[in-house]
Amino acid sequence: MGNVITLPNVLSLLRLLMIPLIVLLMVHVNDELFPYLLITYVIAVSLDFLDGYIARKFSQETELGRIIDPLADKILVLAILITLTAKFGFPLWLAVFIILRDILILWASVLLFRGRRIVKPSLVVGKITFALLSLLIFIFIVDLHERIDLLAVKQFLIALTFSFLLWSWVAYFLVYLQEKNGKKEFDLDR
Repeated sequence: MGNVITLPNVLSLLRLLMIPLIVLLMVHVNDELFPYLLITYVIAVSLDFLDGYIARKFSQETELGRIIDPLADKILVLAILITLTAKFGFPLWLAVFIILRDILILWASVLLFRGRRIVKPSLVVGKITFALLSLLIFIFIVDLHERIDLLAVKQFLIALTFSFLLWSWVAYFLVYLQEKNGKKEFDLDR
């Protein structure tokens, strides 16, 4: 498996450790804590892009990194979605769809790994979807400030994010079917 203590893996683990802090800041948000919440969230999302860039640029990709990076993404999104939905009016239907989609992708990944020892990297559409979802969550967090109203922006991003969520779910499902059947008929990522 090679060296698992790489900078990208450490950054993914750091992102995991930041999740409780983000949730705590969200639950207790006020004018004083608001800037810390924004900064912490932006750092966590930035670490996601940074760890992937470093892994590719400096050839530090590992099997562990291919597992913990998307897992950290999913746990971060899950924790924030639960908090936003329970306390701050995030649409329940969208939160349920996101969570179910992520569970299905994770389940398919586990099946592929157990059955054929395959660890598939994220698809481009999955990365775009995560970026849009991160932006949507950021807008919801910014909207927690009592003097800011971003309703129109939130509605637009909800529709756009939902479209990409559907697209990515179909793309990942097709990859799962191809890998499960051992076929390489077409590459969805290029």
